[in-house]
Amino acid sequence: MKKITMFLVAILVAVSFVSVSFAGGAHKVTGEVVKTEGEMVEVKDEKGKIHKLHVNKATKQTGEIKTGAKVEAEMTEEGHANSIAVKEAMKK
Repeated sequence: MKKITMFLVAILVAVSFVSVSFAGGAHKVTGEVVKTEGEMVEVKDEKGKIHKLHVNKATKQTGEIKTGAKVEAEMTEEGHANSIAVKEAMKK
């Protein structure tokens, strides 16, 4: 009985670690919008990497998202933007 209990506890601990690692799927991207096309927005971060974000009606948007704007976005591993906010409007 003790062996079964210990085995079940070990499985529960392993499953809890797996679920925590999946919960960390979203990450933040900060940078400049370099392209917008339909529901796709490309953001260039400070290291020069281009991140392609899918922005739709489900995305929480703050400000006008257009080329040249400095934005901060929270995106999933699949590239969907959960939120995107303009931090600094483009310079005129």
